[in-house]
Amino acid sequence: MQRGLSSGRASGWWRFAIPSGMRGYSLIEVMVTLGIGAVLIAIAVPMWNANRMNVLTARRMVLANLRLARTNAITKFVHYQVSFPNTGHVVALSRMLESPAGSGTWVADTTKVQTSALPADTQVSTAAVIVQFNTRGMVANATTMTGISLTDSFGNTKSLQVWPSGQTNEM
Repeated sequence: MQRGLSSGRASGWWRFAIPSGMRGYSLIEVMVTLGIGAVLIAIAVPMWNANRMNVLTARRMVLANLRLARTNAITKFVHYQVSFPNTGHVVALSRMLESPAGSGTWVADTTKVQTSALPADTQVSTAAVIVQFNTRGMVANATTMTGISLTDSFGNTKSLQVWPSGQTNEM
């Protein structure tokens, strides 16, 4: 004897009857559901504007360059600096040269400069920031914390701190 289907009719636990008046959703129910979904999407889309994320991306870029400069200074036993030329729209990572050799005076090696453009409408708002790491990973000639502020066209501001020990923090 075969279980399940017998003579073309469903039997067993999956058999159920649909009442004659209940065969789906009405047009009004579908329209109300779509209207509520459209209102929720209309509220959410302006909040998810990609340009508002630019200041966060810029902060991550600057932080990455600071950490790379510090790591390079320690591992390659040469001073490195991070600066912001062109009114703060670019991050420059430079290797330093001792000039003259053995003097303890370091100058930027213009042949070994790595630049990264910050995201659109984002700039470093702190004037004339140059962070130089020595071969021990500490900030050269620094006695206090250096603050770096980034702003975007919406007025959002994010900050970084660079301590004389070389530690970097997001604010």
